[in-house]
Amino acid sequence: MLPVEQREAVLLIASGFSYEEASHVCRTAPGTIKSRVNRARRHLVELLGITDPEDIGADRVTKAALPDV
Repeated sequence: MLPVEQREAVLLIASGFSYEEASHVCRTAPGTIKSRVNRARRHLVELLGITDPEDIGADRVTKAALPDV
């Protein structure tokens, strides 16, 4: 359910690629990859209905994607 560009970016990063490596694969700037991954995390939080870090035992990155409660 993620847009293709976000899905590609988040899968590359989750697979262990650096932002620099992922940017080469996607033919874009590293900052664009970071932005796409951030948007993908936020979208996944929304899609999964996560409202509290305790819902998933979130790490600091996932906690940052959660809306302020």
